[in-house]
Amino acid sequence: MKRTPESISRLVEELQHGDEFTRAQASFALGMLGEAAVAPLIDLLYHNDREVRMRAAWALGVIGQPALPALLELAEGDDPVVRIEAIRILGVIGEGRSLNALFHALTDPDPRVAQRAAIALGRIGDTRAFHPLLIALHHPAPDVRFAACNALAHMNVAEAIPALRQRAEEDPACTSWGASVAEAARRAIQEIEASNPNVSTDQFARVRDILQRS
Repeated sequence: MKRTPESISRLVEELQHGDEFTRAQASFALGMLGEAAVAPLIDLLYHNDREVRMRAAWALGVIGQPALPALLELAEGDDPVVRIEAIRILGVIGEGRSLNALFHALTDPDPRVAQRAAIALGRIGDTRAFHPLLIALHHPAPDVRFAACNALAHMNVAEAIPALRQRAEEDPACTSWGASVAEAARRAIQEIEASNPNVSTDQFARVRDILQRS
């Protein structure tokens, strides 16, 4: 079994028990160390202190691709809190290899996991997420529908407008923090239209008809 270098062990200790400045410095240093720091940082995602988890997640996001195999495994694990952290980091890394895991997470029975997957897909911006996010607009949890609206806005795909318009007109729900799903859909439409000024209303109407018939 490969031993953890003493310097990494010391930084891990400082990340858990130091003051705010020390924790920030430790997480930065661990991120710069790369693959050698992945295993101890993954262990910290199980820590009961949210601040420690966030610092570890940040460092893993800096490390990037070397952390992917472990993060993909965690994204499908049994602990929903750790799944959420892993999915969030996958969104930061933005690697296409994580798409299948994020698509799967988008259908997770825990709406917190599905919401985080929608956010991650929006950050990555890969158009292969377009149809899964359209489906997520009909998720039973308002938090997930809200996140899907925002993710589609980030993707700037004009074909999303008919489905978003349906949310804007028919969705009266609010998220767990009181935000309107319909308002999120309206903002998404505005952002997409601003990025696609040459797409006509008639084209949107045709796409909406196609979606309704499918």
